[in-house]
Amino acid sequence: MSAITDKRRISSILKTQSADSKSPVVRNKVRFAVLSIESALQDVLENNRLVLYDELLLKLKDEDFDENQFQEMFTEAKKCVPLLKSHFSNLVDHLLSTPWLDRSEQSIESYKDFVIELSIVQKNFCTMTVTKLLKLFIPGEASKQRYKNGVPNEEEQRQMASVHDLITRLKNVIPMIFDVVLTQLRKSFPYHKKPTYEVVGYLHNVLHMTEYASIYCDELLEIVFFQLLQIDVNVPRSEIEDAEYPDEEMFEMADTGDEEDSDTMRHPVAETLDCFMDLMFHFIDRTVKESGQGDRLFKIMLNQFESHVLPTHNTDHVQFLLFYFCSFKLSYAEHFITSLWKNVSNPSMSPVVRQASVGYIASMLARGKFVPLSYLKSMLHEMSHWAHSYIQRCDSMQYNQSLKAHLVFYSVCQAIFYVVAFRSKHLTSDAKNLTFLQSLQLSSIVTCQLNPLRVCLPTVATAFAGITRAYQLAYCHTILERNARRKLATVYKNNTQLPEDCLETFFPFDPYMLKKSGKRIDPLYLQYQAHEVEDDGGAAEDAEVGRGRKRYESISEDVDDFIPETKRHKHQKGGHAIDMNSEFTFSYGVSPGFNS
Repeated sequence: MSAITDKRRISSILKTQSADSKSPVVRNKVRFAVLSIESALQDVLENNRLVLYDELLLKLKDEDFDENQFQEMFTEAKKCVPLLKSHFSNLVDHLLSTPWLDRSEQSIESYKDFVIELSIVQKNFCTMTVTKLLKLFIPGEASKQRYKNGVPNEEEQRQMASVHDLITRLKNVIPMIFDVVLTQLRKSFPYHKKPTYEVVGYLHNVLHMTEYASIYCDELLEIVFFQLLQIDVNVPRSEIEDAEYPDEEMFEMADTGDEEDSDTMRHPVAETLDCFMDLMFHFIDRTVKESGQGDRLFKIMLNQFESHVLPTHNTDHVQFLLFYFCSFKLSYAEHFITSLWKNVSNPSMSPVVRQASVGYIASMLARGKFVPLSYLKSMLHEMSHWAHSYIQRCDSMQYNQSLKAHLVFYSVCQAIFYVVAFRSKHLTSDAKNLTFLQSLQLSSIVTCQLNPLRVCLPTVATAFAGITRAYQLAYCHTILERNARRKLATVYKNNTQLPEDCLETFFPFDPYMLKKSGKRIDPLYLQYQAHEVEDDGGAAEDAEVGRGRKRYESISEDVDDFIPETKRHKHQKGGHAIDMNSEFTFSYGVSPGFNS
């Protein structure tokens, strides 16, 4: 009977309002003004009636509160927290969603007090509370102009400081709530194809959390590295090349006259990656120079590199975070390379990881201006000693010469050949350095039964052969010719393919393609300088491996890496057309960076 009576009463009220009022919206506002959160909750709990509760939800959704009303509402809401059981989640959601960052300090404080009280008393709303706060990390359309390359202006920083202050206070009163924060940070990170200001604005706030939650720095940077990898692998180098250097602009240097526009990547995801990397470089720079926490941050980032970046295939830019970090102190570079060499020397590690570690070592030694020649020579000695020991072990037993069986050995040999050829000007600059090269006994490695030149990339093998012949360190051309006769590249129509037993590898520190963040890399980066003794070998090598490569003639005059662009078949080089269907081309990430 009571249920029927309540329904009739509600129906009667609605009919009365409809009949007596010509402007129900005005009457609703008058009715809302006298509503209170406590009375609405009590009416539900004691009388099982939802009329006042539903009107309260409409009030929170539609009405604009002035400062006094806002403060009164959240002061009352704080007092009613014990009544806010799980079935009042809609009310809690409306309260938490109420805009508060652009209000007065008193209003902001009232909101914070309510949130803290709610999180302490009603722990079942912690996830909802944290999610609402973290959504504020993502700049809205109205805040777009407040961000420049992911860095907020003073007004935006002031507003976001209130959010971070609230998270800090929640962490202090409920330490375990940060586990919820970390979980929701992962879930709330914007999709990599979202606008740049959303992704990078969110990143800026995540990095800011490392200042007041340094104990969770490892977990926070794990989230950052994971998202950075997602962006990096989803914008391959070939797509950046297509966007930045279209056919019709291949050989044109258009001057827009706008420096800011010239620093903007044409590929939208590449622009996000560029701003992401620039913000990360700034974070490293600030931590090392201002906070004095460089050693701790380096260990954390090295751990993230080994856990996430090293096992990931086909990354182009994220690894430059470690490259940049190593430039601050030689001890960082030594520690980085030593940790990689431990992977190579550890037979229990996956061969793929060991091979990738070799690639990082060789590329760092070749490209890093901050790597002194003395350390370069010590690593060459270490690698050559390992190669000689491996050869001696194999000579005493029956073995096959398959690439798979000796993948790590062949990778180490190619690394040695690559570094010697790439840094040949430094390594042959005087008699002392030449004596060092002779001590490596390169001839023994080249002429061993495993025949490492057989599986090396042709450009590496040819450049290395030219240097060693000129200084009588080893005689490789005879071996190269014999290898070429034994296993020629298979040719189908106009398509040239690599031999099946060619070593698949990559050079992770090949030229950096992002514009804004690249300004931090350029001063640290060593471009290839051809040795005069290589002049005779280039033409022969071109004839051997085909004409499927072309260098860009834009941006920088000293860009020296092979660029695969099948769409550039209409251009000519050395009197030969570049085959548009050629698959045997060198690309960034797999090219050693030698001049053709």
